[in-house]
Amino acid sequence: MRSAESARGEIVKYLGVVMLSVAGLMMSYFFPTHTVSKALGIEGVPCLGLGLLSGILYVFWIALARELFGRGWGVAVSVLTVSLLLLNGPWYGVVNPPYFGAFGFVSFLLMGVLTDFVNGGVGSLACLLVNWIAFYVFRGVHAPLMIGIAVLVATFVSGYVFDVLAKKVAELL
Repeated sequence: MRSAESARGEIVKYLGVVMLSVAGLMMSYFFPTHTVSKALGIEGVPCLGLGLLSGILYVFWIALARELFGRGWGVAVSVLTVSLLLLNGPWYGVVNPPYFGAFGFVSFLLMGVLTDFVNGGVGSLACLLVNWIAFYVFRGVHAPLMIGIAVLVATFVSGYVFDVLAKKVAELL
């Protein structure tokens, strides 16, 4: 039988996952990613804001959960975050096909797993690539080669840096 102390610890973890997921969701609203695309003058790149800002918007919170609560909890943050995002509307506004949101879910699931067990740079890359593949297959939209390569590098760096930052923040807590 589990002690009351361990039950309290589990409640703290679950509340922490909810708080970190909501933090990522709120960051999504405060950093409108389309504005980044527009400001850089490269609006033709799908999910550009997700790629460039994934570190601060999502990886940081996923990695912080991993550092504070243990491996696997970052996946929970990632899945809850994307679920909340999908409750707010269709994935990137795409309604045809109606299952397009599944790509968003899969991309965040991969980001959570890879951030938790590899690093945030790899997690960010996987998330972006799943979305790019979905946009190419269902919309015929893709990034120009050189810009695409630059975005991929920036996505990895963003994810990696904020993964490391989460480790430093967890040490301070």
